[in-house]
Amino acid sequence: MPWTVLLFAAGSMAIPAPSILLVPPHPSSQDDPIYIECMAPGGFPGANFTLYQGEKVVQLLQAPADQFGVTFNLSGGREPAGGTFHCQYGVLGEHRQPQLSGLSEPINVSFPVPIWILAFSLSLAGALLLLAGLVVIALVIRKENDFRRRCSHPGCSLRLQCDSWQLWTPEEAYLHIIFA
Repeated sequence: MPWTVLLFAAGSMAIPAPSILLVPPHPSSQDDPIYIECMAPGGFPGANFTLYQGEKVVQLLQAPADQFGVTFNLSGGREPAGGTFHCQYGVLGEHRQPQLSGLSEPINVSFPVPIWILAFSLSLAGALLLLAGLVVIALVIRKENDFRRRCSHPGCSLRLQCDSWQLWTPEEAYLHIIFA
């Protein structure tokens, strides 16, 4: 049954929302073209389609009289191409009254992070971790040298334990310091 008859029978002037699809090849950088297909349901050939990026109209296309959809080609634009897109179509209804569909579901177009940024980020994080590790090692060596210096004077009773790595509980360490 044609949509116009269904719409008349239902008493509503709303027409179904189109479907939207990101068509391959998918963009890998902002310089690559983006192809977005917008399709009206059967029964609406030759519709006029509008593509939106957010709230802004990006392109207007009319489908051929025997087709239900269009493919928008976004390339060479001055503005960033990524973002959220949706589309809508319009047809002439009864008595040549224009009717607009609802908006399609949104699609998000994004681009992968360039490899050099990823490599730089990872190398920077690795350098910071290496630096933190070296600082910890330097602090441990400094503490060990301070401990050896304290034990090297003639009155130190802990001289024998200075040559071995011995882990003490806090209570044992306190007693060793007091009786040293």
